Amino acid sequence: MVTPDRIHNAKIIFSPLNWGMGHVSRSLPIIEQLLRQNNVITVFCSAQQEAIYSYYFNDLQFIRHDSYSFSFSSEGFKLGRFIKQLPTLIRQHVKERNRINEYLNTNPTDYVISDQRYGFRGKRGCSIFITHQCTLPLPWYLAPGQYINRFLIKRFDATWILDNEKKRFAGKLSKKFNETQHYIGTKSRFQLESNSGKTEKKLKVLLFNGPFEFQAILLNAFKAELDQFDVIIGANAELINDSRCINSWSEADEALSAAAVIYSFCGYTTLMDVICLECEWRCIPTPGQWEQLYLHKKTLT
Repeated sequence: MVTPDRIHNAKIIFSPLNWGMGHVSRSLPIIEQLLRQNNVITVFCSAQQEAIYSYYFNDLQFIRHDSYSFSFSSEGFKLGRFIKQLPTLIRQHVKERNRINEYLNTNPTDYVISDQRYGFRGKRGCSIFITHQCTLPLPWYLAPGQYINRFLIKRFDATWILDNEKKRFAGKLSKKFNETQHYIGTKSRFQLESNSGKTEKKLKVLLFNGPFEFQAILLNAFKAELDQFDVIIGANAELINDSRCINSWSEADEALSAAAVIYSFCGYTTLMDVICLECEWRCIPTPGQWEQLYLHKKTLT
């Protein structure tokens, strides 16, 4: 069984998906643990992702890596738009696999760890996939997508599932389907030693999580309460120009640690943060995004 606590004194390459910054955020406690266990980690990522990792860690190495070309509609997730992007995403998937194998040919590496990047795996070393979605919440007419998701996950040597095996906060999404999959618990950057102090919970925080294109949807959902927020995190300056707005991760960590209530989209990374912070959560799903629609319904029951 390959789990984070069993990896010591190894060479690791790691890459997070670029769908918002949730994949970066949730990987922080995993990386912290691996660094404590004397592993050497090289992160393949974008410049924006590198800036976040560099804020939390001084001992990571970085290699610039192409992001997947997602483009979003301001109206929410659109299946037709996503399908049109599939040829480009498939080409990037193949390009990524080839690049990683070329890297491994000249750079001996023990583990290749991917947070939701299906193409980030290698023929050498042990390839590990991080996810909370072993099962996709797809409608019946998209059943082939379920088989494709499972086929791609099975290409990895192991899967780390971001959930509690007994409580299963992701519900049916995190149900494992083979013996190489292991629950590693929920992961939040607020589990880091630097964020683990007790803070008085008193703030109402509006958190713009997820892709920038969806921000107007979130703003419209909570517009009637806009004057009541103490802090607004991650807002596009063109959308909100307000003295309460912050965008640095250090200020965001401080504000969220003091949050009594967080208002946001129903993203799974934010759900894991709320669990860790033990605060109230008011959330809405991104229109058309089945995962968030499922998680939103689950949080209400």
